[in-house]
Amino acid sequence: MKIIDAHIHFPLRDGLKSLVETCEKNGIEQCFLCALPEPRLGNEAVKKAIDEYPDLLKGFAYLDLDKDNTETIEKMYSDGFSGIKLIAPLKPYDWEGYFPLYEKIEEKGMPILFHTGIVARGTKPSEKGVTSSNMRPIYLETIARRFQNLTLIGAHLGHPWCEEAAVVSFHNPNVYFDISGGHTFYIAQTLWRRLNYDIKTSKILFGSDSTPGNMQRYIHFWQTVLPQLGLTERDLEAIFYENAFRIISKIPK
Repeated sequence: MKIIDAHIHFPLRDGLKSLVETCEKNGIEQCFLCALPEPRLGNEAVKKAIDEYPDLLKGFAYLDLDKDNTETIEKMYSDGFSGIKLIAPLKPYDWEGYFPLYEKIEEKGMPILFHTGIVARGTKPSEKGVTSSNMRPIYLETIARRFQNLTLIGAHLGHPWCEEAAVVSFHNPNVYFDISGGHTFYIAQTLWRRLNYDIKTSKILFGSDSTPGNMQRYIHFWQTVLPQLGLTERDLEAIFYENAFRIISKIPK
């Protein structure tokens, strides 16, 4: 089965070689490599990686909604980033002050990967005012309706607001969610309750949100659990590859 991992990071100590070897070993054809706020792996390191492995790695640049501007987005686009990664805003994602940034990203045809749900305390440790409540899945609804040509991906099925995420994706054609992260059992329970009622397999992306050493574990988990939820081989092909490929294929060259 072909795989696109639609949400990865890797710590500097693992190195790029470890990531490439893991992808080759597990049949991963592409990864969405996401930058994060410093001191985590930032835009400069991600750009270096995607320049070295442009076919394997699609870079998602970290954009600080509270500090960056539309010129920053222009530079990210010209630097070869495929998408934008958002996390830990000081206002809710659908605050109108962020709309000029979303408009510019839409203009560039770049998808946005939003962190949705609970956020670790170490994210942007120097910033006061960061709260998980600013990253609820429901805020993607406002953005999706306002910017209908913008592709939005919510991470982690919005855990712990997974039910909210499911309904948002169902009613908005430009909203997807990945099933990445460490809350796999909780996410699987939501899928069991909501599949084909409030969420479709065409709106789910596989992602590990992991380092190379753990990617295989997440692949194995979902390849085992999803059939137990009643999904077919065709459904798995959509989740593991086709949905992400459809998104990345729409990005202007």
